[in-house]
Amino acid sequence: MVERRSPKPDAGGSSPSWPAINKGNGMFGKIIKFFKEVRAEMNKVSWPTKSELIGSTIVTVVVTLIVSVFIGVVDRLLTMATRYIFG
Repeated sequence: MVERRSPKPDAGGSSPSWPAINKGNGMFGKIIKFFKEVRAEMNKVSWPTKSELIGSTIVTVVVTLIVSVFIGVVDRLLTMATRYIFG
């Protein structure tokens, strides 16, 4: 004989004499489940060291400044070209 199993092991039986039980499907149960999952995921995070964080921050600031200067120069050149052509 083949053993039959419920696709949801946490659910109770599916016969009328033992109806399935919904565990934690209410709003409060979902909130608790969410925070448990958040905690589990936060434990998996590989946090940077202080020196890695400082290095990444410096790289981010420098690249932002370089891109800002580049966009400013291109904007100034396009403004001057537009005034020369249409002005």
